[in-house]
Amino acid sequence: MVQPIRTVHLTFTPPPDGSVDPRAFREGLSAVVQVGRHLWLACDETATLERLTYLGEGRWGEHRTWPLADFVDLPGGGDEEVDVEGLAWSPPYLWLVGSHGRTRARPDGGDGDAGDAEQIERLAKVTTADNRYILARIPLADDEQGAGQVPVRRMPDPTRPSIERTAARLKGDGRRGGLMKALEDDPHLRRFLKVPGKDNGFDIEGLAADGERLFLGLRGPVLRGWAVVVEVEVKEDDEEGLLALRRIGPRKRRYRKHFLDLDGLGVRELAEDGDDLLVLAGPTMDVRAPAAVFRWHGALRAENETIVDRRKLTKAMDLPHDVDGGRDHPEGVCLFYGGGLPPAILVVYDAASRHRLDDHGGVRADVFALGG
Repeated sequence: MVQPIRTVHLTFTPPPDGSVDPRAFREGLSAVVQVGRHLWLACDETATLERLTYLGEGRWGEHRTWPLADFVDLPGGGDEEVDVEGLAWSPPYLWLVGSHGRTRARPDGGDGDAGDAEQIERLAKVTTADNRYILARIPLADDEQGAGQVPVRRMPDPTRPSIERTAARLKGDGRRGGLMKALEDDPHLRRFLKVPGKDNGFDIEGLAADGERLFLGLRGPVLRGWAVVVEVEVKEDDEEGLLALRRIGPRKRRYRKHFLDLDGLGVRELAEDGDDLLVLAGPTMDVRAPAAVFRWHGALRAENETIVDRRKLTKAMDLPHDVDGGRDHPEGVCLFYGGGLPPAILVVYDAASRHRLDDHGGVRADVFALGG
């Protein structure tokens, strides 16, 4: 198992309105991407976007938070969590995706036989939240006060000022949204669309962007050991603030599929590295299992649906996981720059172990050297 070459310190503070406990950010990180001197992060328990700024000596702070409802129309409203599971940067847009998955209640303990019946009933409860079914982009503009990049609803294109760049999301609401509607007859995925994510059901946890071409990494389902990446390409819809899917797949489908040999693991995050994609792989179901980073060679050059076997995949590293009583789940990964480091990735963890936390809203993340 690889060891980090550096540990960085991320400090979160409550937003001005006090609406979110900073512990929710540090203990529920689900995605990260570096854009210059900023880290953009998401927490799967909120409906917000987070930004940290580099302060020097491995410290990131000056935490700012923005409600996603300030930029795009959320089908479930601004108070319902979005469960953002992927972030990607393709100038001038920051892209984000929700899990698009259902959830099953977990038993929370009971008191003898009387409590068992209640817990069994809980285990049968499956819920759906409309905000989880979101795929969106938000422009990042230079702040007029020199405070760095900030999300905006609209801005002139940095290279072609006559063109306006706008925040937008994929059209359709909730589980009848554009992506789910496109997949409803898919021979591989349709049976899993109603299955909760942690039951090997449909669950997006990775996102990579190359212009308007997007790769959506699925935690589940894993099909006979093969993980799935769904590729889509978006275009402007006739209605402002909305996007539609182009027909890019076989038989004029609005998506393409790629099947990856990740040792039976699902996709937990994606990150662009030239023409390659880095794939963070982890367990599909709620079990203790390995976590690893794979390199998908030439992923952005793919022009058709593909079987990605070990001729196109190499394992870059095995990551620490499930330490300290089953905590530390590698959840977000991005390329990491600066400080005279060799090529490297930053990994943030969901359910961070106690040794990563401090008493001031901070959490430690790991930097790993990245081989070819």
